[in-house]
Parts: sequence; structure tokens; C-alpha cells
Amino acid sequence: MTERVDISVIVPCYNAHRYLNVCLESLRAQKQPQIEMILIDDGSTDSTGAMLDAFALAEPRARVIHTPNGGVSAARNRGIALATGRYLAFMDADDALEEDGLFLLYQAAVHSGAQIVSANHTLFDMEKGCRVPVMTEPVVQQPLEIVREIIHMHRIYNNLWNKLYVRELFEGGLSLDEGVRIGEDALMNLQLYLRAKKVHHLSEATYVYRVHGQSAMATIKGHCQAHLPMLRAMDRILRNAGVKELFFRDYLQSSVWIFEKESGILASMKRFNGEIRPYVIGGIIESRIAKQDERLYALVKRGLFPAFYLLMRIREKLIGKKWGIRR
Repeated sequence: MTERVDISVIVPCYNAHRYLNVCLESLRAQKQPQIEMILIDDGSTDSTGAMLDAFALAEPRARVIHTPNGGVSAARNRGIALATGRYLAFMDADDALEEDGLFLLYQAAVHSGAQIVSANHTLFDMEKGCRVPVMTEPVVQQPLEIVREIIHMHRIYNNLWNKLYVRELFEGGLSLDEGVRIGEDALMNLQLYLRAKKVHHLSEATYVYRVHGQSAMATIKGHCQAHLPMLRAMDRILRNAGVKELFFRDYLQSSVWIFEKESGILASMKRFNGEIRPYVIGGIIESRIAKQDERLYALVKRGLFPAFYLLMRIREKLIGKKWGIRR
């Protein structure tokens, strides 16, 4: 393609032959705006590569890149480097777009002037063969508030695949962390929303997230160990941006939640001072801590947070009122 397209859609594909047709046909159905499909065959050992080649022969908007297997982040980075569109969009090979999904995102981006447009999505249970309603969590329209939500693993803002990004946000060599296998989407979005000045959210569903037994999140073992690289990378991003103090409370809670989900409240608090605390207070400049977080920071710094947290959780059970460290 020689002329500039509106959207470059980047699709990493690895051994996806069972699901790929639905993804590709949903891309073919996107009539507006003008798109290019960058299909990355990430060293597949099944018929994925051949399926992509056959699709590209009949679809002039598609081009296929065959690479040795390097993981989804490496494949996406390759796609970002090759993209020529004014905007970038991402898909997973086992998912699908709603019929006018890209048009709705593009229209919202042009009309609002937003650098990132997000949208709701539909969950499709492939084993049951039915659509499952996704309870929409509260959404916000301010980039720094969205950063807060990303740290808390928000279902809408953590994913790359239900959004449209203006190309300029990726300038300066911004790329996905190829050493992180769980949470890499969230880390990229963390950086993109820290760069964005204006964002927008659509209430319409533009994407179909198809769940099956081989989905990446369905095959996670060792929840805490799997998420630790993401926590470390998130720490680096917040430090480098000079905003870790602003999100101290949020990073603390997210770290606690990851450990607690794997080993329970009591065990996670036994591990807190040795394993969690160093990440939470590392790189913090005390004078930048918000006034409302000073007491909480002091408890963490002095090693008293586990006792405080356990007492608050007991109080929560006794009075029936949920307590959390989020504002």
C-alpha cells in the first residue's frame, strides 16, 4: 500500500488455526475507514501461516509477516514498526471485531480529537457457544485517572485490543516490554495514557473477546510469580515518569491484591515486608507523598502495614462495611 491509511490493525498470530477464520472475516467486514491489516505469523507450527497467506492473496488490505517465535509483545512491536496508519489498533487472533467496530472508534477519535479512544466489549464463551454480558465498570475521561485504573487492573483500560491510538503516541521508540508475558498490555497502556492529553470512551461494544481453554489468562499457573515481572516493570514506569508518589496508594493495593489472590490474606501479609514492601517504597521521594497518604506511607515504611491491614480486614468482617486502601 502506497497511500497513507486511516488505521493500521496489528494482529499477532501464533498457532491460531482453530480460531483465526473468525478473526480474519471480522477484519474483512470492516468497510470504513481505510485500513491496513498487519498480520504477524509468530513462528506458528500449525497451518496459521498458510491461512494468513491465503487470506492476504484475496484481501489487498492485508500483509503477512512471518517471523521466528518471539512472543506476542515482540510480534506487536514488529507490527508497530511497520504500521503506516494515522491510528493504530490491536487484535488478538482468537478474537473478533463487531461489524462497524473500527468505524465507531475512528469516528469518535476524529470528532473528539482524542489521542486514545476506548470502547466496551462483548465476551463470547466459545465452549458454551454464547455471549456473556460484561458488566461495565465505571469509566473516566481523564488520562491520569485512567492510569490509576490501569494500576488497579481495570477490565477496559488494561487491554490494547478495545482501543484506537493516534500514531504519535508511539514516537520515541515506545514499545512493549518483551520480557513480560502477563500484563504486557497494561504496561503499554500505562505509558500511553501517561503521554496522552485527551482521551475518550465509547459506551458501544466494538470488540468480541472470545474465551476458550487455551486463552493466555486461562492457563496461568502461579498467579503471584506470573505477575511479578509486571509489578517490577510498573514500578520502573512510574518512577521514570516521576509519578510513583502520586499513585503510591494504588500501587500498594495492586501489589497486595496480587499476593493475596494467590496465598490468602494472612500468608500475603507474612510475605509483605520481605517481598512486597521493597517494591512499594522503592524510589519514593517522601516530600512528594500526598498528605492524605502520609500515614499509610509511614506504616509501610516502618514495617507496620501488615498488622494494620489485618486489623482493617477483621473490622471489615465485623461491621459488614467494605474497607479498602483505595480512595
